[in-house]
Amino acid sequence: MSFARGGEVAVLLLINDGSELSPAEKRLAQWVQWSPGQPGVALLNIEVPDRGYSRQLDALIWTPQRCIAVEVKGFRTRQDGVLVVPPNGPWRMDDGRIADIYGNDVDHNPMNQVRANTLAAKNWIGETTRRRFYIHGLVLVMLLPGQDIPALRAQNTPNLTDIVVEDFDVFRYYLHLDANDPARWTADLVDKVITRLGLSGLYGDDRDQLAAALGEIGARRSHYDTSDSPF
Repeated sequence: MSFARGGEVAVLLLINDGSELSPAEKRLAQWVQWSPGQPGVALLNIEVPDRGYSRQLDALIWTPQRCIAVEVKGFRTRQDGVLVVPPNGPWRMDDGRIADIYGNDVDHNPMNQVRANTLAAKNWIGETTRRRFYIHGLVLVMLLPGQDIPALRAQNTPNLTDIVVEDFDVFRYYLHLDANDPARWTADLVDKVITRLGLSGLYGDDRDQLAAALGEIGARRSHYDTSDSPF
């Protein structure tokens, strides 16, 4: 399902089984819907082959310039203060408490998870397309109502990996900060990846929908009814 206004290019939102989305992941889907005038394809809730097994990814997002493996995390309980991301170990609040974020404890943290997901996506996409791509990693941290995280303190994050604490404007900027760079992802390449995942039916096997979303051709319709939300 894509959304366009006044003939603008708009991100194509594809959701594999929206009933499985967490509240934080549903908010990501809403953010994709709210991003006007930006080209891209967002594929949510997928399994990517990984060394004989499969690895769950919250989202793969393509812009013409980048492919981004997204890990969406939410807080279990409200904690206010600066969020601290050390080079190793669990993420913490600035008062020393372990941040009560899903997937964050003494044995795991969101950065480790997004790095593993990014590597799995990179290896499998390379095998599928027979081309080498950098895959970016993004941890998107969603907050509870009223929660106040005034700053993020993150040093020595891995190359091509970023963290965004709930901020819609920063998210939009992040997706398209290199929009003036040469395009690397085409509708044909994205179609090949999604088809190999078995999910091309989400856009009716209509490659032109991908081409329109990536700005390769004009959108066929200037308006899409947003009343039939996919989640």
